[in-house]
Amino acid sequence: MDKEVIKKINRQTFILVPFLAILSYLIWQNEIVAFNVILGGMISWLSLRELAWAVKKFFGKPFFQLTVIGLSYIKLGAIFLFLWFIAIKGWFNIKGLLIGFIAILIISTKEAYLYVRRQTS
Repeated sequence: MDKEVIKKINRQTFILVPFLAILSYLIWQNEIVAFNVILGGMISWLSLRELAWAVKKFFGKPFFQLTVIGLSYIKLGAIFLFLWFIAIKGWFNIKGLLIGFIAILIISTKEAYLYVRRQTS
């Protein structure tokens, strides 16, 4: 994708995720929910960045699919271990994580759609 699209996703992420964290704290009066909104958003954003890096780095090389799939499994394992750790500590809240994940999904989908629309026009 274009570097401008990545900059837009980054900018919107760093504006929207803290806003959603503050809003969730005001709604639920629970700092764990707000922490999990930030955590879910950052995990989703970092996952998207890692996937974009892997595709750029390994595209067109032998074992491209195997490499990207292997990195994805390692990433999922690290995310699982991290979420397991925060669950043991009592810092886990599924609502907050989902809000953060979905916010980044919406941002990246919207920007990708606008990018494709500009390319086809």
